Amino acid sequence: MSKLNILILIVFFSIVSCNQKNQNWEDDITISVSIVPYADFTKRIVGNRAVVNTLIPPGSNVHSYEPKPKELKNILDADIYFRVGKEFKLESILLDKLKSNINKIVDCSENINIIDRDPHFWLSTENAKIITQTITDSLSFYYPQHKNYFNNNKSQFFNEIDSAVSIIKNVLEKKQEKTLFVYHPAWRYFVEEFGLIQIAIEREGKHPTAGDLKGFVESAKDKGANCIFFDPHFDTTAVSTVANPLNIKIVSINPLPENYTENLFDIANKLNECQK
Repeated sequence: MSKLNILILIVFFSIVSCNQKNQNWEDDITISVSIVPYADFTKRIVGNRAVVNTLIPPGSNVHSYEPKPKELKNILDADIYFRVGKEFKLESILLDKLKSNINKIVDCSENINIIDRDPHFWLSTENAKIITQTITDSLSFYYPQHKNYFNNNKSQFFNEIDSAVSIIKNVLEKKQEKTLFVYHPAWRYFVEEFGLIQIAIEREGKHPTAGDLKGFVESAKDKGANCIFFDPHFDTTAVSTVANPLNIKIVSINPLPENYTENLFDIANKLNECQK
């Protein structure tokens, strides 16, 4: 039996043996989400009127993380669980085993145009709005006493996203180079929104082959790349191996931000610095 299955069994039996939690939803809303950006979306809507728990904590690599019993227990204790969608493999594995014991599950990938089963759709700001709208609509349905509060918070959040988008567009309008050189190919939805092209070292979550590296290096030389963008949740050794011989910088941009709009402003600054 895998370590993950053992953890799930431990948590399940601990929940069964406990008294059922207070369901006074008006005063005690507990929400769980899978990843950090969805926690930010949710917190922006609920403010201080709910507790929001994240399955995979900040700074973790979502591709290799093994949830702890406390994190699994938070899912089972939650009044409502906002999932990324079936494209997120770790989440799907967990929910296949736990979903019959979770109060309410909302799939936040509904109404999103998913490309080639790529799960990073929140990196498109338009998709981030769709996800947040799904969260807002679900919370308003289950907790109608807070509907106006939720919608007001959503409008403010959307205005902040729009401001950041305007700045990114303004930066990119002044740049001739439209290629984004990255280590991990998480940015497809982002580059399609902003008219960029993503070229990645890594492919499909696997270490690059010699051929992949050769093709990447040739493209970087041909385009005169200034930077390779890397995910701060990954080790920098591999990207440094490519960047150092080319004498170009490696720059961190975060696909799993704790603050979505601040991260957009940070990306705008780094695009301004790196793109020609």
